[in-house]
Amino acid sequence: MRRSRWRRGSTNCAGLNPWHRSSLVTWNDVTFFALVLASFALILTALTLGVRRIQRVVFGRAELPYASRGALNTPTEQAFYAALHRAVGAQTMIACKVRLADVLKVRFRKRYSNDQRWWRYFRQISAKHVDMVLCEPRGGHVLLAIELDDRSHLRRDRRRSDRFKDRAFAAAGIPLVRFAASGRYDAQDIHARLAPYLVPQEKG
Repeated sequence: MRRSRWRRGSTNCAGLNPWHRSSLVTWNDVTFFALVLASFALILTALTLGVRRIQRVVFGRAELPYASRGALNTPTEQAFYAALHRAVGAQTMIACKVRLADVLKVRFRKRYSNDQRWWRYFRQISAKHVDMVLCEPRGGHVLLAIELDDRSHLRRDRRRSDRFKDRAFAAAGIPLVRFAASGRYDAQDIHARLAPYLVPQEKG
């Protein structure tokens, strides 16, 4: 009795080559494991990044973590602004929350992009601001700067910052006038204190 032998080119009764069938099963296994690994990687990514971050990556919508502060000035600053506006009139521009670097500049030029001496002085004025700045109409010549000193200015760090501002404005030749923070202000008193610095503008 002769034993039947399968050859590489022979087929079984179902018409399939056993060698091809073995290769097909192996390829399906590889595909299945690849899909499992891909799914597992996606799940880990979702847990790590979160749904929103995935949406930003996929759809390109960058949601930055900022919110509106609401009002630019505090109630105390708003009350002072109203009295200041009556004191100096409409011919003087009042700017609020002005960065020192927008009013002052480092006196010497930056020698190269990484000039540490220049950057040291610039950083001191780039992160600080004054409450208000008075200048000629349409943002012209700067006349003076104003600071409202509330209780927070009694802190050691604020006193150090105030001393720096006084020295910086004095070096630049710009008056820095300080008022005590209060709930009510008198326009005539404000005008009396600021009048010496507004003379050039009033003559014009």
